[in-house]
Amino acid sequence: MRGLFLFSIFTIIYGSLFPFNFQDVNSLREGLKELFAAPLSEGELADVIGNIVLFLPFGFAGTVLVSRNGDNKRHHLYLYVFGVTLAVVLQFLQIYLSYRVPALYDAAWNYVGIFLGAVMARFMNRKYPDMLAAEDKMALLGLLVSWIIFLLAPFMFSFNMDILRENIMIHADLNEYRIVNIIFYIAIWITYKKLIDEIKPDGQNFLLSLEVAVAVTLFLKIFVYRNLIEPELLPGGIIAIILLRSGIFKKISPYKTAASILVPTMFYNSLYPFEFYENPFKEFMWIPFSELFSGDMLPIIRTVFYKTFTYGSIVWTLYKSFPNSNWVTYFCIFYAALIEYLQHLTLFRVGGLTEPLLVIFLCTFIHQKREKFNLYKGETT
Repeated sequence: MRGLFLFSIFTIIYGSLFPFNFQDVNSLREGLKELFAAPLSEGELADVIGNIVLFLPFGFAGTVLVSRNGDNKRHHLYLYVFGVTLAVVLQFLQIYLSYRVPALYDAAWNYVGIFLGAVMARFMNRKYPDMLAAEDKMALLGLLVSWIIFLLAPFMFSFNMDILRENIMIHADLNEYRIVNIIFYIAIWITYKKLIDEIKPDGQNFLLSLEVAVAVTLFLKIFVYRNLIEPELLPGGIIAIILLRSGIFKKISPYKTAASILVPTMFYNSLYPFEFYENPFKEFMWIPFSELFSGDMLPIIRTVFYKTFTYGSIVWTLYKSFPNSNWVTYFCIFYAALIEYLQHLTLFRVGGLTEPLLVIFLCTFIHQKREKFNLYKGETT
């Protein structure tokens, strides 16, 4: 949880001050006037939600850490004061960023994010203390949330019959299907089911079954406005259900099966259609996550959550497949770095540091559970 708290601070500072081009664009007096001028109700809905979500992990992780160290009310107060101070200071620094508009109401919504994160932490501490105490399960829960966000973002449902008809027809068009993606989604759905089993090993709830997950996901995606339909999700889910129900994974490892599929298919999809072209004017993106602030935010955000779940699934399935191996973490980092380097050599993609740093972050939170060697295993006394 300490890692999540520190990473949330990094994300807050990075997201608030990017692209770090500080310059004296306004006098301090004009900047302060602009900072205090905008009323709380002026912020657009997207900005309000963004400011709340940005500080929500800070409030959640910070509250959990304080609770683990005696749940002192004074320490909770220190957490809130530090969070609000950080938000106000970052707004002040935005006065010197030419592409940023400082507004004190942003800090107010940041505080709402801290408060909601704290409420969420207290709720989980009261209702699900075992899960909250098990950080490995919290990390896996975070992976599942990233998959849901990728599938259903922007969570804006439309009942326009034209959109509905178009989304359904995509599934009926065989030209929209790629065999590689079907194989890829088979592994994704198998991983999804095993993640559920890991988080709730004793759960036999029908609502948590893979059949319900696939059906509900496809039904909701048809009604989501500005969503992208991946028709391979359906056959991939059906085949995954058949494999899981067949009992084949009693003879072979589902984790090794998923990992052996995810590693090559992720590599293939990241470089497809393999059009390599040396462009001397294309710059390597040394500032990580900078692509989040360019172009249309929606598909970029979906891509980030897609990569979070996919790379997280690769890390986790390899950890489960080789619990006593030290090479898994290094392999995953090298694997992501190789993809970024090769993407920079392609015609339409740009390489950067985002994916290797994302994998490092995932390896930090998804812990490798090593198997204990028992010298007397199998002997009776």
